[in-house]
Amino acid sequence: MPNIANVLKEEIQRLAKKQVKAGIEPLRRENTRLRKHVADLRRQIAELTRTSQQLLARAGSSSAPAGSNDETADTAPKLRPTSKSLESLRHRLGLTQVQFGQLLGVSGQAVVYWAARRGPVKMRRSTLAALADVQRIGKREARKRLEAIGEPPAGRRGGARTRARSTRTGRTARAGRDTGGGRGTRSAGAAEA
Repeated sequence: MPNIANVLKEEIQRLAKKQVKAGIEPLRRENTRLRKHVADLRRQIAELTRTSQQLLARAGSSSAPAGSNDETADTAPKLRPTSKSLESLRHRLGLTQVQFGQLLGVSGQAVVYWAARRGPVKMRRSTLAALADVQRIGKREARKRLEAIGEPPAGRRGGARTRARSTRTGRTARAGRDTGGGRGTRSAGAAEA
């Protein structure tokens, strides 16, 4: 004769499984429905992303200014400017940091920031495109572009005040050397004696 305790135990387990299965089945169906919905949303996002990229590509090509060549647009994202390369380009063109920034369409403070950095400099795409364009010009073209912007071309740095100040400091330095002034220095006459 079977043990009544085992029979009761098996029957309780069977009924419990049946109740759990009945409670889980609606959750399982809902989970499946939500997974399908998420998959549909992912497909829609991928399609919208593709469409937006195509529209941006069309808008970018149609909004290119007249006279700009496609070569500049192709090389701009490939540029990897460094603080040294920007500084050498600026010196080659004979520009101040503010003037260089105006040619690139950024502030002079941005150029100061780039010069202070070491290694690669991060720029916006529009600035990279402007940099690619500026790399192909010389001093004369840079001056023409600055005049068109309204900035006077790079000439002597500083004005009359700067020159007067440097002349004044030069005189005092020479006077100090001639008289033997200054700390720890002796004039030639004192050395012989």
